[in-house]
Amino acid sequence: MISRSLDDHLPSSSTAPHPLQRNLAPHLHPFAKPREYTRAMTAVKLERMFAKPFVAALGGHQDGAYVLGKDPRRVSVVAAGGGDGEVIVHSLSMRRPLLKIQAHQGMVGGVCWTSEVRDGKRGVITCGKTDGTVKIWRSKAFAPGMRVDEEEEGDNTLDVAGAVGEDADEDDLAMDEGKRDTVGLNLQPSMVYNSKGGFNGIDHHRTDGVFATASNVVQVWDENRSSPLSTLQFGSSLETVTSVKFNQSETSVLASVGNDRTMCLYDIRTGKAERRIVMRMTSNALSWCPTLPTVMLLASEDHNLYTYDLRNLESPTQIYKGHVGAVMGCDWSPTGEEFTSGSYDRTVRLWNRDGGKSRDVYHTKRMQRVFDVTYTATADFVLSASDDGNVRIWKAKASQKLGPVSTKERQAMEYRQKLVEQWSTEKHVRSIKDQRHVPKSIHNATNLKREMIEAQKVKEDRRRKHSRAGKEKPKAERKSEWAGDRAGVPLTSYLRGHHCGAKVSELNLLYHYHAIDITMFRSEYRLAAAQTRSPHHHPDQRSRRRDTTAGYCPGLEEEHGPKEVVRAQLATPCSPPALFTFARAISAVPLAIKVNKSTASLHVVRH
Repeated sequence: MISRSLDDHLPSSSTAPHPLQRNLAPHLHPFAKPREYTRAMTAVKLERMFAKPFVAALGGHQDGAYVLGKDPRRVSVVAAGGGDGEVIVHSLSMRRPLLKIQAHQGMVGGVCWTSEVRDGKRGVITCGKTDGTVKIWRSKAFAPGMRVDEEEEGDNTLDVAGAVGEDADEDDLAMDEGKRDTVGLNLQPSMVYNSKGGFNGIDHHRTDGVFATASNVVQVWDENRSSPLSTLQFGSSLETVTSVKFNQSETSVLASVGNDRTMCLYDIRTGKAERRIVMRMTSNALSWCPTLPTVMLLASEDHNLYTYDLRNLESPTQIYKGHVGAVMGCDWSPTGEEFTSGSYDRTVRLWNRDGGKSRDVYHTKRMQRVFDVTYTATADFVLSASDDGNVRIWKAKASQKLGPVSTKERQAMEYRQKLVEQWSTEKHVRSIKDQRHVPKSIHNATNLKREMIEAQKVKEDRRRKHSRAGKEKPKAERKSEWAGDRAGVPLTSYLRGHHCGAKVSELNLLYHYHAIDITMFRSEYRLAAAQTRSPHHHPDQRSRRRDTTAGYCPGLEEEHGPKEVVRAQLATPCSPPALFTFARAISAVPLAIKVNKSTASLHVVRH
């Protein structure tokens, strides 16, 4: 008697397909690998064919858009600050502005959101680069769908489930454009904080009513007080802080980057600077990894991005290369596995955390230099702000389908994705997957940069080959990026015990202690060193070449004192950023700098 189960031959549901009987024995399928390879080639071609990352452009700015501030509690709301002082709150779902505010006189330095709703009004905090003010703006138009939880008395919490457009008040998204403009013109800041200098950046605490600003120092403010709670500074450093970020996991930890090539860590509980590292070049932005609290991402002026682990700041954990211009902004994906960057070369790139090469590059013909980028809270979209006045929306995955996806379609997409991952090491699959068409200017700049790097490597290999055995050894690039302080020991304290009373060239001092790569400035700046030339200088061709490389600082005179010498260097029009760094580094050191015209050298002595 033959007994069979009907469950093996009938569909599991009314909509499911009939089960198919297959024999998966390998000897019955000799061409399984070739078939799978063909499917992988088809999948990777389809992926590139449907790669259309651009979604929309949000306009409205009369000047460029330079800063972005996404609402951490809502997916589809972002605020953008322009160069004319205007702040526009955009709705990503409706692709139109919610409100326009003339917030500042001059450029907006930063935008962030408050952590709570008061009286049903959401708060946006803005800071100005030129007017020296920080303002908090509150309006119901910022918070449609955000409701105060009435069950918890006295605690203003957000209903996270509220979506944009739900339970909106009279000042909601449905208002017409004229009414929105009227509300924006009549809106007054609920709180104003003043300072003598401008603010370059701002960031809000994750849960508390505290925010931090970046100027010549880092200041921590309370929303209810007009004066800062604390002022954070590393030693007596005179840097200008350009960006500041709170750690979203260790909420008392604060990080900043400045134009003297430093990255500093602070603890707001102690009110002190804890650590500092000095990079090879200036960092323009930083971002904390949301899933790894000790990992930090830095966007550098040398076209690269660096990740650091706070447990070991000796060297970066990874270097990410691909841009051909200064990296102006960066932001992590909410998953912590990817991040995005925007560059001065007019491109937006997406990166995997474990890979040093970008997985995708976005660009358009009209998009100009990108100054800020950010991920949305769902990790599905990337936003970029450029100086052409637009905020652009991009897909995080270029070939991702927008709209509803059936179960069968989703399974097919997942299968194709796994095929591409499995065969990504094969030559033809990899070439199709990695191929990107970029503008001609970026293509030429990439080739030129590659040739320069290869030439530099050949030069170093030849120099090492003809040097004394064991004198010079190859050094990993990650090891050479660190050039600064350890565990809160200022770099200036390291200078106190070295070369005091000796004749040293400022150029050599800069290169030795600050690890500045002079060749990187040569194509962009005329280098100015503190070497004064006499008419009878250049005894031979070698010194002439050395003096041409070093440059000449015409404003430096012998009769100036130590402080006046530094000011004269800063006042000369040919001074590069290296001299700014040098002046700030030695300003806190008890050293006197004297210039000797006859010997074209510097005397560094103690006070």
